[in-house]
Amino acid sequence: SCGTCGCQNGGSCDATTGACNCVGQWAGTSCSTCGCQHGGTCNATTGACTCVGQWGGTSCSTCGCQNGGTCDGTTGACSCVGQWNGVTCAT
Repeated sequence: SCGTCGCQNGGSCDATTGACNCVGQWAGTSCSTCGCQHGGTCNATTGACTCVGQWGGTSCSTCGCQNGGTCDGTTGACSCVGQWNGVTCAT
């Protein structure tokens, strides 16, 4: 039963192999590793990522900064280039 296989964060046990089937971005043998990148966190139930700053996408790996701007790896804040500014370097 799942109670004995140790799956965490909404993971379920494969009836045949006993391996964990993880949900969302949860991964690892017991579904305890969050696959969200750049400081994103995994929802304990769905495994969906909550991203920081301008990081987005399924695993927080897409930078939402525009016009050549780059995302800070930790905070997700945009670093704009040239005369571009604003939260997403759009102005």
